[in-house]
Amino acid sequence: SRPSQWQVEVLNNIGFGIVLGIIGKKKPTASPSFQDVTCFGWSSSINVYVAGTAQWAVCSWDGWKTGDKGIFTYSPSEATLSLRLLRGGSIRDFYIDKCSLPDGAFIHLFVQYGAAVRFSRVV
Repeated sequence: SRPSQWQVEVLNNIGFGIVLGIIGKKKPTASPSFQDVTCFGWSSSINVYVAGTAQWAVCSWDGWKTGDKGIFTYSPSEATLSLRLLRGGSIRDFYIDKCSLPDGAFIHLFVQYGAAVRFSRVV
């Protein structure tokens, strides 16, 4: 199937309560949801979640900051999730490979601890 694309803006990042990406279940069995084996995404700490497991500072990821905008692209046929991070006039690209979700993918927005994001579009 064809790639999906969406954008998220971080309005407020207090603490380490944001994980943005994809998940393969409407009702994840893990709590918190980003620890589900079908979750892939980037957190407000330096963690990148790959199949629900935290990996530190993958590709120099340094966490979500207030004001960041992220453009996500999930390609089911290539099993990749990419993030184009727009921060303070600069652009950085990040990728997670091997995120095959045979039963489909859902946008994952984990937000807590007073943090806030705006899901602004789906293409």
